[in-house]
Amino acid sequence: MENNKISPMLLHSTYFNLGTSNTPNIIEAYMSEARQYLSESKDMISFWIGTKAADMVRPENDVKYDIAMHQLFKDEAAFNLYNANDTSHNQFVADVNRWVPGTTRRVMDANVSNLIIGGNTSEAQFIGADGNYPQSMFHNLYFSLTDKSEENIKKFTDICVEYLSGHPGIQQFTTGGLTDIKRDVSVRNFEVAVSIIYESKKAYDDYLKSKKHDDFFPATAGMIQNTYIFDSYLKYQSKVYSLTR
Repeated sequence: MENNKISPMLLHSTYFNLGTSNTPNIIEAYMSEARQYLSESKDMISFWIGTKAADMVRPENDVKYDIAMHQLFKDEAAFNLYNANDTSHNQFVADVNRWVPGTTRRVMDANVSNLIIGGNTSEAQFIGADGNYPQSMFHNLYFSLTDKSEENIKKFTDICVEYLSGHPGIQQFTTGGLTDIKRDVSVRNFEVAVSIIYESKKAYDDYLKSKKHDDFFPATAGMIQNTYIFDSYLKYQSKVYSLTR
């Protein structure tokens, strides 16, 4: 019997630095523009956007950005369609280059290896009429490993699932590996990406203090070369489309 391999979903994460234009009004307008032009495309599964969690000042946190945007695509072909031919995407680029010309961006692309949605609510999370999640948080980690072999990458990813998923208050948990996408904005200094959406800042704080989270560090001793962390307050999330492939 022929084994038909299905292409993995692709998590496309963009971190925008608005430079000296990063006033609250400009940030809000920028996110509104992204919602209008970038939140839908053929075979885009879901879309999230939010602002840097400025109160997270741990040494390992990356703070050189203002807006985090995350898009989940059915596969790399869907991303390529969005990136190359989508007229809405092109309109967004033209608009923001005109009124926020100092913007720079870093992009992390990961082929999804695990996707766990819902089932772990710890407290009520109310959604406003505009679809905003004012207290939800997006926690993105990128790991550069000492041993970059496929076997070790899988072993490390399995450890991430064991210790970092399943905490109360996690709405979505995703792991992924580095893609072969190489654009001028691509950041490729990692082997494993972990993205976690928490229903609230409290759920995130409880996760950081949990024994299961603490046990992750001895379980991965000697495996991690560098860790890069982006914490953001989630301001808008599109509906989650059917994941039927």
